Amino acid sequence: MLNKMDRSTIEKLLEKEDLTHFAKSVDRLRFITRYATAPRSSKESVAEHSFFVAAYVLKLAQYYQFDVTEALALALMHDYPEAYISDVPHPIKVQNPELANALEKAEEKVLKDHLSNEMASILNRFNNADGPEALVCILADVMSVVSYAKYEMELGNSSYMRQVYEGAKPRFESLIESLAKYTLGDQAETSFYVLKQIEDIFESRIENN
Repeated sequence: MLNKMDRSTIEKLLEKEDLTHFAKSVDRLRFITRYATAPRSSKESVAEHSFFVAAYVLKLAQYYQFDVTEALALALMHDYPEAYISDVPHPIKVQNPELANALEKAEEKVLKDHLSNEMASILNRFNNADGPEALVCILADVMSVVSYAKYEMELGNSSYMRQVYEGAKPRFESLIESLAKYTLGDQAETSFYVLKQIEDIFESRIENN
């Protein structure tokens, strides 16, 4: 599955901008801070978050059958539109569904204008949890959220970040259930193993190396 997306398709994913303009736009992600409206002990940029999502996607390829190249492209670029429209915190989107819908349309326009129609199509599948690549990327996204929330809680931030942390487990369980048909091994055994591993992430403390 690793090479399902061929080179010509990969090249077209970012075809709209030349290297100079792409570098300038993607570099903005290092300066955009997530959870801007929440009290935080440390900052996490959109660029940092995207790295962790991509890393988790790569690891999840050991357990699930999906197009790794497409999933990695999605993981790295799923928040790229924020280089142009910034990061709107999740609670604001929940409280304002019309705004959330407008943001999705704006994200699609950014991708079509600056990357490609194909990248916009891949993000649309992500937003609709359509297919194994989207589901794996969403799972990796939630793993990144939990890791950051855990870190914040251990630094003493027990307000909003605890809500984020405690609200993640049902999402994990639902995503793993949806991914069961894409497991590389026995569905029940693999699903149980992945869930157990994620629960260990919840329960373990951040280690100081």
